[in-house]
Amino acid sequence: MKHRIAYNLFLCSMISVFQPVMAQWAPERHPQYDAAASVDASQVMPTALKIATALDERLVANRAYPFGEGGDESELRLRGWRGERCSAQLAVQVIGGAAELSVSCDGLCMGDSKIDAQVSMLRYTQAEGVIVADVIGNDGSCYNPVGVNRGVWFSVDIPRAAQPGVYRGTVEVTAPGCEAVGLPVELEVQEAVLPAPADWKFHLDLWQHPQAVARWHDVEPWSEAHFAVMRPLMQRLAEAGQKCITCTLLDEAWNGQTYDWFPSMIRWVRGKDGVMRYDYSALDAWITFMHDEIGIREQISCYSMLPWHLKVKYFDETTGKWAEMKAEPGEPSFEQVWAPFLQDFYRHMQEKGWAEKTCIAIDERPDYMVRAAMELVRQHAPGFRIASAVDKPSELTRSVYNISPVITHAGTTLGELLQERRKAGFITTFYVCLHPARPNTFTCSVPAEAEWLGLFAAANHLDGFLRWAYNSWNRNPLACTDFVHWPSGDCFLVYPGNRSSIRFERLRDGVEDFEKIQILRARASESEHAAAAVAEMNRRLAEIFTVARSAGTSHTEDVLRAQEIMEETRQALDRGK
Repeated sequence: MKHRIAYNLFLCSMISVFQPVMAQWAPERHPQYDAAASVDASQVMPTALKIATALDERLVANRAYPFGEGGDESELRLRGWRGERCSAQLAVQVIGGAAELSVSCDGLCMGDSKIDAQVSMLRYTQAEGVIVADVIGNDGSCYNPVGVNRGVWFSVDIPRAAQPGVYRGTVEVTAPGCEAVGLPVELEVQEAVLPAPADWKFHLDLWQHPQAVARWHDVEPWSEAHFAVMRPLMQRLAEAGQKCITCTLLDEAWNGQTYDWFPSMIRWVRGKDGVMRYDYSALDAWITFMHDEIGIREQISCYSMLPWHLKVKYFDETTGKWAEMKAEPGEPSFEQVWAPFLQDFYRHMQEKGWAEKTCIAIDERPDYMVRAAMELVRQHAPGFRIASAVDKPSELTRSVYNISPVITHAGTTLGELLQERRKAGFITTFYVCLHPARPNTFTCSVPAEAEWLGLFAAANHLDGFLRWAYNSWNRNPLACTDFVHWPSGDCFLVYPGNRSSIRFERLRDGVEDFEKIQILRARASESEHAAAAVAEMNRRLAEIFTVARSAGTSHTEDVLRAQEIMEETRQALDRGK
């Protein structure tokens, strides 16, 4: 889904050729992972510590930021609704030498009320030659070498039952030989309530890659061990409001552009009688896991009737070997391959109770191909729908259930077309991939860019956001996030071992912003005063979050302004009660 078909055709073919070898390499999982933390031979002891906020820029190993460059060494101040996650990046400076750092927070208190807080060390990874903090570790201590400012991630999940008011606490950092330092934290908990992620309206579609998890953890795909290691990673995704389960109908729908193979979840077998049969065992296990256990239940996205290579791989019982058959729209082979499959697959999904949630998903295919696929689906699987990521919408956009253009063309789905699609019950989202450079979720992207995306969807009345890769890891993303010619971090938003990232957490912040805006909009019916307040909020947001403005450099300022607009609107609505 990558706006990269022509640009990377040769590159994709080369990945496809070498991938079977690459996928056999064992990942490096040294427990002291950290691209900036090679052990220092110096025995010089640290003499002092400093701690400051570092809210809106990336920590880079050889840069002094935030000390002396806008960081606040006095206090961290946060504000949130009940049910909201509030988080922030902090930085620790070690003076004098290397240190074993530890960070802690005993929680935030208001009288007898207490809210738990989590603090974790940020780890460094390499991205396009830069050593940058992005990995949110699972621990509160680490070795820190000379000359590196260590990032700390602070996070609070405000309980929905929390008492509104101002809560206070302290983030404390210690190291042997140094006096402990602390940064006061103030959290204003507001009366407004954010629903649970399962009830969020934002249509989040981050494509999952089970094979990458199996490779990293050295477990058999679809085994109990595989599901066990996927569980926390997929729960993290569900807690961000994910709506779609990514499934594969055949091998490598995207022609091999990830480090790990994307195998089919359905085993196609041509029997000795010449009849094609379909083994859904892996697909059923995956959907059952994601749907019933993880709780992602809105859409089952099946890739694809239109793979980039237009081939289907199957096992031939007559020869005892794997073979391929071409299935190109406009040719008789297309219907010969897909009509019997669709009939059988539709029957199977009906029996499982999943047919009404199933979409035949398509990625950047020409209209004539999409029409051919849609016609076959109507004939042979009438309960299925079509989901399609496109570069630039066309007339066909009107009839596709779930459409997602790249952000640079998202404006073409606005206005009357968007209203028409909404009346039809259709979903309209947008995506970013290797394009555009900004806003995006690359390892070196400004953190606010990820949050900007959710606000863009809200301001333009779109339904959500799509990105092609949640966890398509390279060989070892804990050491480096580069992968061939993709921008660093393009292939994944989280890290192995169920480690989050700054960009994933800020993307989740944008989803929460979207939900808050929808809740405020719903209050427009309270009175004429409320309708006017919401209309003014909509006007101000629409002026900021535009396609034209998206490619600029004001994302941090835009996000801060949007937060103030939401707060001013909330206060205006409350005054009018």
